[in-house]
Amino acid sequence: MPAKLKDVPPSQVERLSFIEARLYFLGELRRADVAKRFSRASIQASRDLALYKELAPGNLAYDFQAKTYLPGEKFKLIFGRTPERVMYWLRSGLGDGLPHPQGLPTAAVESLSQPRLGELAVVTRAIYRRQILEVTYVSLSSGNTRRQIVPHALVDNGQRWHVRAYDRNNSRFSDFVITRLSKATVIDAGDTARHERGDADEQWNRTVELKLIPHPRLKHKGAVEADYGMRSGALLVKCRAAVAGYALRRWGVDCSQDHCLSETEFQLALANQQVLTSIDSSALAPGRIADVK
Repeated sequence: MPAKLKDVPPSQVERLSFIEARLYFLGELRRADVAKRFSRASIQASRDLALYKELAPGNLAYDFQAKTYLPGEKFKLIFGRTPERVMYWLRSGLGDGLPHPQGLPTAAVESLSQPRLGELAVVTRAIYRRQILEVTYVSLSSGNTRRQIVPHALVDNGQRWHVRAYDRNNSRFSDFVITRLSKATVIDAGDTARHERGDADEQWNRTVELKLIPHPRLKHKGAVEADYGMRSGALLVKCRAAVAGYALRRWGVDCSQDHCLSETEFQLALANQQVLTSIDSSALAPGRIADVK
């Protein structure tokens, strides 16, 4: 983000970011788009456009006939963006009132498992306010049990939302599927102990590096290398140790010792398998023994 934005109010920074996104990803912008999106007077939208032009003079070209701003030939993004956030913006929209969220038809495979807002709210409040919860939890291995947990983070594994928490029943940090929680109540048990807090969760706080390569049995490895922008035939990915098992499963990475899984289903393979010995969730990785919870 440009240093000149340091003293710009956050609300105006949001509008400037919107201006840039519309120009870059939709290819056009009208002053009315800014005014409509943020319910502002046209003259205020003009000021936002003037400031953006000052910050990035090469990004705005004006089509007088269409009365529309277009991306300049030497357009250069001034706001940092990730493809994931851009795709979410294109799919979900930001209140533009367009036929499609951002004027583009999109489709996505939605998760079949979504937490109910009531259960989710109890969990998020407990994380934010550092509270202890007593919950009924149903697992595949032990059915319904009553537990005390000290939650400190949320985890999306691509299929389900989990809460990362210290499990007082088993004296360890674990992941609990939020949809399997019920009858959650806050208990008045004083402050949490130091070993129960998020900064004591070693797996959560440690970063591991995964070296992903095209599956050795693939005939045309270059296709997979192009998919993932690999360099020298490999992709290095860093993630929290606590979520590494979920990541390897979601990405479809063959983690078996001899890469024996089907290359048509698993187009990626894990090259540095020794890293799995330091990951508690490694049993979730394809080719490893599943840990039923």
